[in-house]
Amino acid sequence: MNKKAKTLFKCLEYALTAGLTLLVAYSGIALASGSAPFYVVSDYPSSMSPTMNYATVGVTYHTSFQSLKVGDIIVFHDPNDYSKTIVHRIVAIVGCSNGDVCLMTKGDNNATNPTRDPWNVTQTDYIGQVILIVPDVGYLSPALWGFEGVTVVLPIVFVMLLIGFISYAKEQKKSPQSEKKIAPRVPTAENH
Repeated sequence: MNKKAKTLFKCLEYALTAGLTLLVAYSGIALASGSAPFYVVSDYPSSMSPTMNYATVGVTYHTSFQSLKVGDIIVFHDPNDYSKTIVHRIVAIVGCSNGDVCLMTKGDNNATNPTRDPWNVTQTDYIGQVILIVPDVGYLSPALWGFEGVTVVLPIVFVMLLIGFISYAKEQKKSPQSEKKIAPRVPTAENH
């Protein structure tokens, strides 16, 4: 491998490590503050296809409910079954019957969601706004294997540890411990 390729590989390795470190830190802060840092699309076919397909990860941030606008993708509790979480796009902002603001939502997949959702999302239902969409990363996530919560970050931690181990192994290979060679004692006339 030539010097340019090695340098590029090293830069990519550092960028991946830095990116994963930031993602884990962001996830830890978000989880500590009580919000969920990201959601993995687990329905097939996805109600948000083609924007978010099966195994797509949506990184979320809890922006203020009042700052949301039409076109934003949000994560919210299903108003009919609070144990379920839905990721859909805001299609309209309307007034609720109690005078508060409500959001009308719809999935991007017109085959599975030909009309808007049959409910309005309230501030109580709202979890966060999707600020980044990462395709196919969810295949690594235990969320698709039935795990939720903090365990979703385990694959990221594993990849970071693997990168660290590989980097450490490379450094050890580059600079082997210098062994002190003991020169054989040559008898001289003075030693006799």
